[in-house]
Amino acid sequence: MSRHFKLKFHQPTLSLLILFCLSFSLLTSVSPVSAQEQTARQENRQKEEEKLARAKTEEIVVIASLPKEKPLASVFVIQPTIMELFKTKNISEVLSFAPGTYVTTGYKAESHVKIRGLDNDKSTLLLDGIPIYEPYFNLYDLKTLPSLDVERIQVTKGSSSVLYGANTLGGIIEVLTRRPERNILELRTRMGPTSSFSFAGNGSYVGKNYSFDLAASHEESDGYKFKNAEITQLYPNTDYRNNYFDGKFYYFPGQKSEILFQTSFYDSAYGIPVATAYYSPRYWRFKDWQRLIVGLGGTFPLSKTGTLKIRTYYVNYYNVLDAYTDATYSTLSWESIYKNFSGGAFILGTLHPFDHHELRFSFNCRLDKVKQQASETSPWENYEHKIFSVGLEDEWKLTPAWHLIGGLSLDYLNKQTGSDRTSLNPIVGLRFAPLDYLELHLSFSQKSRFPSMRSLYSSTSGNPDLKDELGRTFEFGTSYTGWLNSSLALFTSNYRDFINVIRLPDGTKKYVNVGQARIRGLEAEAGKSIGSFNIQVQYTYLDARNITDSRKIDLIPNHQLSLLVNYLKPENYSLAFWLLSASEAEILISQNTVKVPAYATANLTLEKFFSSGSAFIKVENLFNKTYFTEPGYPVSCRRIELGFGFRTGL
Repeated sequence: MSRHFKLKFHQPTLSLLILFCLSFSLLTSVSPVSAQEQTARQENRQKEEEKLARAKTEEIVVIASLPKEKPLASVFVIQPTIMELFKTKNISEVLSFAPGTYVTTGYKAESHVKIRGLDNDKSTLLLDGIPIYEPYFNLYDLKTLPSLDVERIQVTKGSSSVLYGANTLGGIIEVLTRRPERNILELRTRMGPTSSFSFAGNGSYVGKNYSFDLAASHEESDGYKFKNAEITQLYPNTDYRNNYFDGKFYYFPGQKSEILFQTSFYDSAYGIPVATAYYSPRYWRFKDWQRLIVGLGGTFPLSKTGTLKIRTYYVNYYNVLDAYTDATYSTLSWESIYKNFSGGAFILGTLHPFDHHELRFSFNCRLDKVKQQASETSPWENYEHKIFSVGLEDEWKLTPAWHLIGGLSLDYLNKQTGSDRTSLNPIVGLRFAPLDYLELHLSFSQKSRFPSMRSLYSSTSGNPDLKDELGRTFEFGTSYTGWLNSSLALFTSNYRDFINVIRLPDGTKKYVNVGQARIRGLEAEAGKSIGSFNIQVQYTYLDARNITDSRKIDLIPNHQLSLLVNYLKPENYSLAFWLLSASEAEILISQNTVKVPAYATANLTLEKFFSSGSAFIKVENLFNKTYFTEPGYPVSCRRIELGFGFRTGL
């Protein structure tokens, strides 16, 4: 198969997109700005710059909210206000709010996110800078990250910085937990149908040269109900129980230095529902699903104006999956055990060696090790591989308005068997900020993703000679932060050597590099606040094609729209409404194309504030419609929860 490809839009589409983009930029740039607005903007900018000047060990790349500080990539930040308004339990409930992302729930009851049409095995999830993924499958489950102590979520798409290291083909999701800013204690509880209950608490203490933050929660439920032929019934085997703990301790040896020790533990047991259609029944349950995270690192001055970040981490997984013979879940068929871990370190640095230059560099290394047993009578399988990455990035300020950015990363995979892999990934782009509130950028990047351990070493279908998947992206974007906060991005990406499973003539399966894909699209967002009233709109258009099989990429709607409307009186109450709609999608199941119907769903929350607490009511799936993000796995019908919170200073 040819490795050459062309990047192109159809001419009418390209002309319309360019016209729309230029019109958008011109309209927003000529908007009048009063002297009071200019003063307020300058004060906010100063506060942001002071905040960003503090050492923050958790962040890989600091991204300010100002247009002139934004990178070449498209970045969307989900602030804690959004999670508070919608009383989210985990990050899967809010990620669809970011343009270009699409969250689905189905196989193995896991919540996965697709970024610009690519599955989450092709993207990177970071928790306070630590990569989170199951080493064998190279997947992560969004619902295992509670939103209890999340400060913000940053979604980076397109031409992301080379400093993140390897395997950022599909993008990066950075989840940053709360930093202790003052002494505080918070307690929260909520209850809902089907014996659903949760209790959570978090607290912070700030000393003279140290501080710490602790968070813990317990959540349990008998499952959820869904509508089947207009009859509401409990979806069997959707019950769950989970516990979560996160602790962070900071020591500040100097004004621009900090040392951070962090540990996090997530423990869960849950059922995996049987698909209502399309798939053969499987009676599976996770008897144990545990993840332990330990991290140690710090941020220190480098030279006169630079910084140096050092971080080490260890992430351990212990999972026990039970399979039963029938729906009574009384007779065990087999039990599979996974004892896997990832350990690594990264170094990030920033220097100003010359006038008008900012040099950024990184070094990442990681060891993935897997020990698994298909059943208690099967032998233990042991796999491991090592990943190294070196990145260098330079930002050259040609003029106050024009910035040229270039970078290069060298990624290396040391495999257990087969030839090692090396990938060289460049990024280059131009950023233009003619006004404080207007920014435009044009970029090109190449990203890669190494094969998963499963595709390389699986005893039934592994192929140790697999090449890494490769993608190239061109992007044009603009943002405006004047009377209206808005942004627009146009992009086109081509991918090759996608890894797929094929069936061989003898009936066995094997992973091979056969896939080619083309994804192009548009992302737009706009928001406006007027007093206590706020409205935000996000829209995504994706034309995602599987070139190899001449069809659409699985489970990617062409259009997705989200609308957030809220009214907030901090001393009294808040009311929030969130609408999410997606057009029709499709997926290939057993050589048959299955349609996933278009849907629209909405959530509503009402919260009443008191002097030291609040009470709220939340309604999920307000319209009580039956819909699917993956065929065969219906989403919960209308669900009403009540909650209470208590907060005090110490």
